[in-house]
Parts: sequence; structure tokens; C-alpha cells
Amino acid sequence: MIPMPAMPAIPATDPKPQPPARRLPADRVYIRGSLLPPDVPDSGLRRLAWWLLVAGVVLRMMVSPQALHAAGIPYDLPWGAFPAKIHPGTYVLFLAWAASLASHGNPLAVLLSQWRRHPLPFNFLVCMVAVFTWALLRHGTAGQAFFIDTLLAPGVAMLALLLHDRARRRELLRLIMLLLLTNACLAVAESATSKRLIPLHAGREGIVEEYFFRASAFMGHPLANSLVTVMLLPVVAVMPWSLRTRLVAYGLLTLALLSFGSRSSLAAVALYAGLAAVPLALRLLRGQFNYLQITGGLVGLALATAALAAVVATTKLGERIFKSLVWDNSASVRVLAFDVLDYIHGNDLWFGIPIERIEGVAARVGIDFRYEAIENFWINLLILLGIVGFVLFLVGLGLLVLHLWRQSRTPLKVGLLMFFVVASGGNSLAAKTPALLLLAVTLQCAAALPRRQATPTESRQRMPAARHFAGVRS
Repeated sequence: MIPMPAMPAIPATDPKPQPPARRLPADRVYIRGSLLPPDVPDSGLRRLAWWLLVAGVVLRMMVSPQALHAAGIPYDLPWGAFPAKIHPGTYVLFLAWAASLASHGNPLAVLLSQWRRHPLPFNFLVCMVAVFTWALLRHGTAGQAFFIDTLLAPGVAMLALLLHDRARRRELLRLIMLLLLTNACLAVAESATSKRLIPLHAGREGIVEEYFFRASAFMGHPLANSLVTVMLLPVVAVMPWSLRTRLVAYGLLTLALLSFGSRSSLAAVALYAGLAAVPLALRLLRGQFNYLQITGGLVGLALATAALAAVVATTKLGERIFKSLVWDNSASVRVLAFDVLDYIHGNDLWFGIPIERIEGVAARVGIDFRYEAIENFWINLLILLGIVGFVLFLVGLGLLVLHLWRQSRTPLKVGLLMFFVVASGGNSLAAKTPALLLLAVTLQCAAALPRRQATPTESRQRMPAARHFAGVRS
């Protein structure tokens, strides 16, 4: 058999050279547990989703119910269709989450992946959807729109945020803090002029006339402003700002709290100052300050105190706080909230009662729903949802707190606790408020800030002069 000669190899045509894959810069690396690897390039849909998320957060923060009233939208008035009861920013946030899911591929597959990778915020949203469904089945749609704005929107915003990278989260954090300082500037200006940018409405009776003027700024109600300001105040401590910038921010936010006239928020600032003094005192005892630093710090503290006292004495800032340090009607309403529980028994306690009956029970204890409310959101939600729905609410809220606590630094953990301390003195989470949304988004963004590690030299450094001044021996 004659062997066949081998056929010569046909050279393959060289394929068209492909451009190298574009890699993201170092600050665009996606967070751990993200659905994308670090080298996945950005896309137009993802950029659209990002700007929708930013727009939704800004709208919720800066467009108050009073601004919607001025625009002709009956947002929290007792008339109008149900879609008008949901904030425009909330609609944008839902669109942002949907676009974020679609930008990563099959939305249903991405949704399942989010549940596996981020179970705490995802299950928080599931619990709040279940609570909202329970309220709808028990009481209908009347008075239930606040669940969407107050309790569902934070979960939607967080899950959308987790589909974007660290650099964008830092950008959003800077924007939120800039808007917070802008809101504080407006509050101080309103107090100085005794005029509001947007008229303050409350309940069904139109414009509010107050004996003591309180600023309302962009967020509408003074108490809503003070709650957001006091809970975000510790974020200044972790911002990558200079010491001078942080001190200016602290001073401006403190003046804003005086303008809002909230006694509990000002007490929270005093507590913040006391907690901040503890590590400073420990550093002083360890000899980590020299004589010049100690003297300069004491002089600066004295000057800041004198300046604050002068501002309070010569302006209307804090007028309501310092001229009404007595047991007034505002304090009495908060005590009356506990008396409401005396009228809730049996099935009503287990399964909740509708808004109309809550108003009747509140009237029996002396709370006028035209101008007042049950100033304790725990009690408010308990009698609305009953024990069954309230337990589900507590589980969901606990999942959110655990998620935020795990990733937050110490100052932010203090702010998280302070939120619940101050919010418990009002009906914040039982009404329409952006507070929980801004808390969740801000702490999620702050987790993307780089952490500075002390060098071994810095950790061993001691100042002999300061040790001698503090009486500490080597």
C-alpha cells in the first residue's frame, strides 16, 4: 500500500486584532460580594441607573411635603388619589433599582443573586413588604402610603446602591453631606430673618403659626430636619476633610439644630460632645498631647463656647429651646402616647386597628389629631399593626440595624443608636419621612470610605512633655 503524502498545513488567517479590555481604575473596584468582577466596564444603562438613584435620594432629601403642597400635589393631605400619596423620589428610586438589576443581566437572576449575597438588606425589604401587605389586608389603602415612602424605600435604595462601586458610593456620600450643610445654612438664614422659604403646613388646618419661630428649611417640618441633622452629625467625623472643615461643619450643624428648636436633638449633641471627650481624655492621660496642644485646645473650647453663647443671646437661634425649658404641651403629648395602650385589648391588640379608630382613641386621651399625633412610633405601629404585624416589623428593622452596624465605624454606630433614641420621641417611622432612607444610604456609602491604619511608629509615639503634664510616668 503506497502511503499518501502528508498535506501541507494551511496557515490560518490571523483574526482581527481585538483592543485590550478596558479595566476600571483602582477606585472603581466593585465592593466585595458584588455581582460584577472588578474589571467589568461601565455601561450606559448602569450610568442611567446611577443617576436615577442619585436623583431619587436628592428628591427625597430636598423636596418636602410642604413643597409638594405648594406644587398642588396632595401628598399627605386627607384627599387625593393613592398614587399622589407616594413621594416622586420614591418612584425614581424604584426605577433606579429596576435599571440597576437590568444593567447586570437577567433581572430575576440578579435579584436571586442579591438575596444570596446581601441577605440582611434583602430580607429587611421582604419583611417590610409583608408588613405593608398585612396593613393593606387589615385596613385597606387609607393611611397606608407611608409604608412605601418610609419603610420600603430604604430597602430599595440600599439594594440599588449595592449594585454600584465604591467610588460612586463615596460621591453620593459627599453630595448628601453637601446638601445637609446647605440645608443647615438655609435654616440659619430662616431663623435670622424669621421667614421661611416654603410655608409650614401641618395636619388639615393649613399654615402653622408658632409662638416661637422654628426654621423648616428644605425638609419641611422642624422636627424632621432636626432628626436627619442629628443622626448624620457623626458622619462628619469620618469624612476625609481637614480639621478646619470638620469644625466649621460641626458649628454650622449645631446652629441649624438651634434653629430647628428641638430640645432632644440639642441634648443629643451634648451627648455626642461628652462621648467625643472620652477618647481625648484617654489620649491626654497617655501623654499624646503636648503642652501647646492642650493650651490651644482649652482656649479654642472657651472661645467656641463664648461664641455660641453670644449667638444665642443676640439672635433668635434656640429661642424656643432656652425660653421653654419647662414641662409644656409638647412634653405632655409624648406622655399621653402611653395612655393610648389602655384602650387597646383583645383582638385589637393582636391584629391592630385602622387609622380612624386610632384617631378616636387618641382623642379620648387628649391628643388632637388636627395638630398633634401619637408621638411614639413604636406605640403607633403597635396599635396599627397589632402584635402580629409589629413583630414582623421588629424582625425587619433588626435585620437593617444589624447590616448597618456590622459595616459602620464607631462614630456612625453612635449616630445609628442616636437615631432611634431621638426618633422614639416622635411618630417618625409611623409617618412619611426620609429619615430612615437617608440613614441607610449614608451609612452604606460611608462604609466605602478608606480606613486609615496607624503606623507602628505612630502607635508607639509618646510625648514626654504631655506625659509630664498629665502626671503619667513611663
